[in-house]
Amino acid sequence: MIIDFSVSNFRSIKDEVVLSAHAETTGTRLLENISFPSEKKIGVLKVVGIYGANASGKSNLLNAFKALRYMVAESGSLKENIQVPYYEPFVLDQATSIAPISFEIEFTLPKGNRYRYHITYTENRILEEGLSYYPSSQPALIFDRKEKDTWKTIRFGSSYKGGKKRLSFFENNSYLSKAGNSADAPEMIRDVYSYLTSGIFILGINQNAVKIDWHKDDDLLQKVNKLLSFVDTGIDGIQFVEDDSDAKADIVIPDRFPEEIKNALIKQHKKKAFFSHKTSGENEAYFEEKMESAGTIKLYRLAPILIDALKYGYTLILDELDNSMHPFIGELIVKLFNDPRVNKSNAQLIFSTHNINLMSPDNFRRDQVWFTEKKDGVSTLYSLDDFDKNKVKPSSPFGQWYIEGRFDAIPRINYQGILSIFDEKVGIDA
Repeated sequence: MIIDFSVSNFRSIKDEVVLSAHAETTGTRLLENISFPSEKKIGVLKVVGIYGANASGKSNLLNAFKALRYMVAESGSLKENIQVPYYEPFVLDQATSIAPISFEIEFTLPKGNRYRYHITYTENRILEEGLSYYPSSQPALIFDRKEKDTWKTIRFGSSYKGGKKRLSFFENNSYLSKAGNSADAPEMIRDVYSYLTSGIFILGINQNAVKIDWHKDDDLLQKVNKLLSFVDTGIDGIQFVEDDSDAKADIVIPDRFPEEIKNALIKQHKKKAFFSHKTSGENEAYFEEKMESAGTIKLYRLAPILIDALKYGYTLILDELDNSMHPFIGELIVKLFNDPRVNKSNAQLIFSTHNINLMSPDNFRRDQVWFTEKKDGVSTLYSLDDFDKNKVKPSSPFGQWYIEGRFDAIPRINYQGILSIFDEKVGIDA
């Protein structure tokens, strides 16, 4: 589970912002919304929701997770002197437009161990990188890399034992990317690498979830069937039929994917889904995807990932949680992650949304609600818990007060200016 994530100088984020899922004070309200994955030592929120106007920085914050995952998962494959992808600094200030980007993340693994990883990089090299863990309340060093360090001078902590530690890397490769993908590396580093690359699932706006060959898992297929039927989609079942069309022409597969993954994706794309519906005569009619609503198809594609996340304890990061779906479906997903009867593996959901109905004291604690706001091109981030607790109580109508502008982070619309576009008699300054 992610405890804290800090970002600086990335896209519209100029100064450091920190998204925290740390339940610093548990209180007595909605205790079921908190997990204690690290031997009851620290409380972590199961769900975090981010609100804000369009272009306020919500997507940029969530894209920072993608950038971090790239640096961990794939920077190790970069050849020498190749530019670092995801170097996207804040460009509206000359000083920051060439300055480093920094990420830091604190998290717990399914085994319960707590870690903190940080990385700072420029267009062509990594300046700093480090990993520590918490055997007690004090962190213990695993490795530390400074700006002038090479693979020969990187420093290791005494607790980092077993396997081969000193692995060669170029200055544009992260050490974690190299070591985590090496069978020779200590198990500790491979566990961290596995969580940051496979334990966090990130889905952007209108991006389709991809789980290879999930329809071959009978148990998972039945759960998806039941989920779709229980949310009143009218779907009674799903069948897959081989499609002879050129599936490869319809999808974009990154060249970096191994051939077996490419072939599996192409093969899966050739499987066309048909959704059965009961007719008035108790027979069945089958509809193709294009005959179902956009919301139904989004839920159908998300469902396998959603079910797996809850089963195995993944962190699911979704930009625009309920885009194209009914607001009740977004509320359902939040409830599933908060419900300890369902979420038994410390799964976590971090999402952005415009759904005001979700912002309810019945769904969220104050520390689960976050806001992004942009001023002069700079995005800031703050929590509902930052407001005066004597004024914003745990039972306050969060959504209504947000609409009223009490928490800011809402669009400022110049109606007079817009009116002037359509009526020449109205001046913009009127």
